[in-house]
Amino acid sequence: MDRSVAGACMTLRAIVVDDEPLARDELTFLLNQCEGVDVVGEARFAAEAERLCDQVEPQVAFIDLRMPGPDGLALANTLRQTHPELEVVLVSAHDDGALLGFESQITDYLLKPVRLERLRQTLDRVAAAHPDITEGALPLKRFAVRRKNTYVVVDLRDIIYFEAREELVWAVTADDRFAIDRTLAALAEELDSTDFFQSHRSCIVRVDRIRTIEPMGARTFRMLLDHPDDPKVPLARDRVGKLRERIPFLR
Repeated sequence: MDRSVAGACMTLRAIVVDDEPLARDELTFLLNQCEGVDVVGEARFAAEAERLCDQVEPQVAFIDLRMPGPDGLALANTLRQTHPELEVVLVSAHDDGALLGFESQITDYLLKPVRLERLRQTLDRVAAAHPDITEGALPLKRFAVRRKNTYVVVDLRDIIYFEAREELVWAVTADDRFAIDRTLAALAEELDSTDFFQSHRSCIVRVDRIRTIEPMGARTFRMLLDHPDDPKVPLARDRVGKLRERIPFLR
């Protein structure tokens, strides 16, 4: 099964260039939530970024578009000349530089505030240019969700099930639920298939939290999960056979 760079076992070296400390910290925090990415340095302006690239040889640079001195676009063009293999991602609170970025052979362009799901899409673009990064990819183990001005790190071992409801995807633990910036389809690709099972187009459940499987008639079922609220989630007809491979139905 294909995986994104977020689960890669090889490490993608990244740097963050922004003259605003809080912006650097937030983007670095988000990158650290993506498995297989290592932020190897930060820089405040162009000259510092050029020295940093020479020192740490990153594979991707996230560069703020509007910086004092040479701006992000000028820096990007310089770095592409001195480090031809470097992938450059421009980051800005404004969208007026997107066209300039792509005309200058920029890998991608991100708008602030950067969303984790959108960042992962960017990392997948980088991975496409570096196929070695995704060899032997590992499954997702944890993620961070935003609540007001902070990010809460959630361990996959605490998740009982994911459900799509009201145009959102929710991660449900024993004592909380989190709206996450992720589709069920993306989760199905990144979760460890030995631990999680997609029972329905709207649900992914942790296998060891399935308590009972109840027939509903005409080969349809629902499952009661090990959760204080005793939630019952659907088991689609075409998924019953796959579940039998994981949990034998003994007579």
